[in-house]
Amino acid sequence: MEEKRGLTIKDLLIRLILIIIFIFLLIWLFPMPDLKPLNNQIFADNIDRMKDVAKSYYTLERLPKNINESKKMTLREMIDNKLILPLTDSNGKYCSEDDSYVEITKLENEYIIKVNLSCSDKQDYIKEHYGCYDICSDTCKLLETTSKSGYASDITRKKTTLKPGKVTTKKTGKIYEYQFVKNECSEKFDKYVCDSGYYLVGSGNDYECIKNGSKVESYPAEEKTVEVSSTDTKEADVVVDSSTEFKDASCRYDYLTSTIDAGYKKTIYNAEKTVTTQKVTADKVTTYDVKGAEKTTVKASYTYVQNYDIINADKYATGYKWTYVSTVIDRSPSLGYVNDDEKLVLIHQWQELVCESSQACTSTVTYYKYYKYRKQATGYEYSCAAYPNYELYGTDKCRKATTKTKQCPDSSYKDTGSGCEKVTYSCSKYGSEYKSDGKGSCTKTITSYKCPSGTKETSDPKYCNKEGVITYTCPPGTNKINETQCAKYDYYCPDNTSTKEYKLNGTKCTVKTKVKVCSCDKYPGSVQTSDKLHCAITNSSTRYSCSKYPGYTQDGNKCTKTVVTKKTILSCEKHKGTTLDGKNCIKTVNTSDSKKANKSYKTVCETKYKWSTKTSIEGWTYTGKKRLVN
Repeated sequence: MEEKRGLTIKDLLIRLILIIIFIFLLIWLFPMPDLKPLNNQIFADNIDRMKDVAKSYYTLERLPKNINESKKMTLREMIDNKLILPLTDSNGKYCSEDDSYVEITKLENEYIIKVNLSCSDKQDYIKEHYGCYDICSDTCKLLETTSKSGYASDITRKKTTLKPGKVTTKKTGKIYEYQFVKNECSEKFDKYVCDSGYYLVGSGNDYECIKNGSKVESYPAEEKTVEVSSTDTKEADVVVDSSTEFKDASCRYDYLTSTIDAGYKKTIYNAEKTVTTQKVTADKVTTYDVKGAEKTTVKASYTYVQNYDIINADKYATGYKWTYVSTVIDRSPSLGYVNDDEKLVLIHQWQELVCESSQACTSTVTYYKYYKYRKQATGYEYSCAAYPNYELYGTDKCRKATTKTKQCPDSSYKDTGSGCEKVTYSCSKYGSEYKSDGKGSCTKTITSYKCPSGTKETSDPKYCNKEGVITYTCPPGTNKINETQCAKYDYYCPDNTSTKEYKLNGTKCTVKTKVKVCSCDKYPGSVQTSDKLHCAITNSSTRYSCSKYPGYTQDGNKCTKTVVTKKTILSCEKHKGTTLDGKNCIKTVNTSDSKKANKSYKTVCETKYKWSTKTSIEGWTYTGKKRLVN
């Protein structure tokens, strides 16, 4: 009977090769579908969603009012206001909520809406033009335009179409006049002004600009030989003298002082009622007048900045010294130590009296005073030797040049890909009271005041009077305990005894207890001996000596010697009123310059209205109002 054999390595390799060939045939016969159209469709759907939200949000009252004025809303603001849900791209990632936005701009006869979408797979934008027919229906527009004049029903019946600047009507046999408006501006004299550095003087129509200046006159200085005294200074030697002296300790009766709460007696009084007029602060009301700013686009070229890789340099100490850190007081005489970084040194010891009872203070305790020092470096140096291609930068950094970065002159410029560009806004045409917000608007802040309810106005608009205010006042020496009552507290202490004395101090009693005490208080800095009868006083004095510097005179902790030498100097004695500057003697002489002042003009604008039977007038804008004249 034939035995059955298992799979060999050769059989396994053949089967593996056949499987790989089969997979390649499947890929060749059935290639992956092109997903690009699907990705583009997802991006287009997201833009349409943002556009639809913007059209529904920007109703008539939210649209820009002035020509070239824009309003912008980011995707984040849409999401925060619950106008739209977060948008995802073809990769399943959320689109940028700050770089994606909708911006609407008012033109002369229409609006432009720009929708910008930034996602991980694509970034692009669309623009769409629309007019009144995109914002509301014709009937809605007609009713809004004519409701104020009282002709709404008549216009609706005749199906009159009104557009800014032009009127068209069907013939009805009636004659109407239409109202038009326009702004006329002219330059009018404002004031006289001067160039920078000049100040204005004069009156009436005669003004001049004056500028005061100065000029410098210079003369060669004269050489002069003088004797110059200099002082050579050296540090004097420090000499310390010390000795110990013993004094009798003083034993006396003294007092231990403590504090206890005083007793008291409480008396109730009625508070005094007073009706007054109280001055209160008026409510501040702030309103704003907003106008469109003048927009200017500024272009600039790129600048290139050298980048560096910066690391910390290695720090090496060049010397050390011991520096005082703190004082330690303890009862142990063996705390002193010295190591590589710090040391504790015994400086002084003394004894203090311990009172074991209220009647006698006879035992003493010895205390030891230590100074703690810490080793500190007196100087450092830094090195970059351990880092190849790095050089020392500043004091403690190492740097190595890397790449160069292309950038705009400053953060106010935006990189357009081919250069730098920034937009600036100006409010100068409206006067100094209007401030730019940097986004296209000029705002004037108007402040007024309003009195709260129940108060009356005063001569000062910032304050109001509130009448009939009831207050309660306590008599002197009493404290208020509720709205209408006051209390007075009379404090007292216990009677004195043969060993205790009491003294009232506010709400406390100071208690003085008589005890017997032996001490060295009259000898400050002394140490009481073990027999309690003597005080040891260590006297030390420091003096300075110049004995090792012959010819030098002691001056405090210095040794000085005067040396006289001859020296040639420059002098300005021949040129009165001058001062020495290098090798010249100079002085400043005042000068003056004047010229005619310049006239400054300002722009004054006036709004004019006109009624006409014509449906359009060149240079005039139709207001939407009309009246029947026949």
